Amino acid sequence: MSLTDAAPPGLRAWRRSRRHPVRRELSRLGKARLFFDDHVGWRISRGRGLAPARLIAQAREAWALLQPLSDEDLAEVNAALHIPAEGLLTREGAAVLALVLEVIRRETGLSLRDNQIECALRLLAGECVELRTGEGKSLAAALAALAAARVGIFTHVVTVNDYLAARDHEGMQPMARRLGLTSTVVLQKHSDDEKRAAYDHDIVYGTNKTFVFDALRDLREARQGKRPQSARQMGRSFAIVDEVDSVLIDDATVPMILSEPTEAPPAADLMLFADLLSFADACRPGRERRADARGSWRLTETGIQALAEEAQHWPHPAARDDGLIELAEMALTALHNFHDGVHYILREGEVVMIDQATGRLMDDRKWAYGMQQMVELKEGVEPSAEARTVGQITQQSFFRSYRHLAGLTGTAHECRAEFWSIYRLAVRPVKPHAPSQLKDLGFRLHRNPARKWQEVARRALEVARTRSVLVGLNDVAEAAALQAVFAELGHEVAVLDALAEEQEAELVAEAGQLHRITIATHLAGRGTDIGLSPEVREAGGLHVIIASVMASGRLERQLYGRAGRQGDPGSYERQLAFGDRGLTEGVPRLTRILCLAALRLRLMPRRALARIQGARDGRALSLRRATLLREQELARQLGIR
Repeated sequence: MSLTDAAPPGLRAWRRSRRHPVRRELSRLGKARLFFDDHVGWRISRGRGLAPARLIAQAREAWALLQPLSDEDLAEVNAALHIPAEGLLTREGAAVLALVLEVIRRETGLSLRDNQIECALRLLAGECVELRTGEGKSLAAALAALAAARVGIFTHVVTVNDYLAARDHEGMQPMARRLGLTSTVVLQKHSDDEKRAAYDHDIVYGTNKTFVFDALRDLREARQGKRPQSARQMGRSFAIVDEVDSVLIDDATVPMILSEPTEAPPAADLMLFADLLSFADACRPGRERRADARGSWRLTETGIQALAEEAQHWPHPAARDDGLIELAEMALTALHNFHDGVHYILREGEVVMIDQATGRLMDDRKWAYGMQQMVELKEGVEPSAEARTVGQITQQSFFRSYRHLAGLTGTAHECRAEFWSIYRLAVRPVKPHAPSQLKDLGFRLHRNPARKWQEVARRALEVARTRSVLVGLNDVAEAAALQAVFAELGHEVAVLDALAEEQEAELVAEAGQLHRITIATHLAGRGTDIGLSPEVREAGGLHVIIASVMASGRLERQLYGRAGRQGDPGSYERQLAFGDRGLTEGVPRLTRILCLAALRLRLMPRRALARIQGARDGRALSLRRATLLREQELARQLGIR
């Protein structure tokens, strides 16, 4: 039997049940296994997997027979078709794929291309698909979800925000209805009863956070002895994760913490936090405080002595506790490492965190007790109540527990080893339907950020005379600085950042219009295509200016991949400055010194920049590894399965 005739392991129609929900028992990951998979295992996996060409040909052959049928005849074919889940990726399953393809064509007027069909097949095979922006990933995911649900596999389609989940479901719902399937979208604002009803459907769209937090709520209530019938979720059978690198890599180790508010912080605690902030403010760099290899501030021996002397006058019992040094270093972090517009914003008297991976606001998250209150005191807002943690998990542990996991994104190549070693997802690139016309126009280095902002504004205005321009930055503060430069020049620009989430889709839709200049922080707007006006396409397409040092080359690809979609013309360039924090934060000292010297001397600047980003990637990978192993060990000690 060939690979095209065999269904992938685990492709099975699991029964939905709240009493006995489907969940994969996680195998224990050790350092030796991770090391092997990181260096050897993922390379071996490249030679295995689905061979889709024959399946595509078989599906197209069956599809051609369905296209002349009337709607009534097609409905009869649907009613008579009974294929087991195990046969979906065999010759027998071609009939199911053909039926779904024809339903999509009749509902949308679109005939899916071979690369979209291949994408869907690879998702059904449990692989991570890399398909360029603008190639129709949402419809490919819909094809996979509909085909899986049609053979009895209940399916979760995971996106990165409620808007995308609702939009994608709205487009897919008529197809599901015609196939006799039920589908819905579960949103964070829904009540528990609405969520229970939602999880009963064959296909459920929702965000990664919604699925994770609902699972945590179910776990909390199970520990409280509540009846299994009151659970929200029916289990974790099959998940298709859109923008999978954002969810399983960038956001992998961010703890999903389910908490409950308790009483307001005691006045004595707030006085201690204020004293610690005053002490931290008085600490001199290089004398009482120093930065470690990761850029975090630590007290020196002199600083510890100064703290001990200062704490003698503090009435709080913690002032004479061994944990005081940790609290003081927390105050240093709150004061010097967490910045308004970068790590959080102030909104209606509250400190709201910004997701460093996506640039979006995180209304449902707070820092640990002490850190949260110190940041609030620093900003002069009312300190929030202490939150009691009742459940916690990381996304890398949660999504590993699906019986069948698949993902798709435009940028997975750099994370091939990690996708395989942690999630057993082999990365499979799928060719775009048209050759790329995207042009790299190089990059320039400026002496300081002020000079850079002036040049970025000048360059954007120059290009926007005949085209549209997207400027990519790291955070809200940088966006404000660049917007101020445009204002000085008498030009208004659109800003797509954490403060404009509600207008995100509208701003993205207009970003490809003539003379349009859009500033986008990090990955804001990801998941929505930028359509070009005819004049812009004729003049050379969207131009992207990368004006910040991104954390990795993969994030840069995500940004400039917004141009040149579907074979359209497009171009990109980099405008960087020596004062950019991305050149120094999270980079080992020796690497930082050597690479900055190479950049100043213009010696292989591209390689130096790649080395800096590689060092930051390595640090992030080490953190994800350590978090996974620590979480795994904690679960073992607590007897959590």
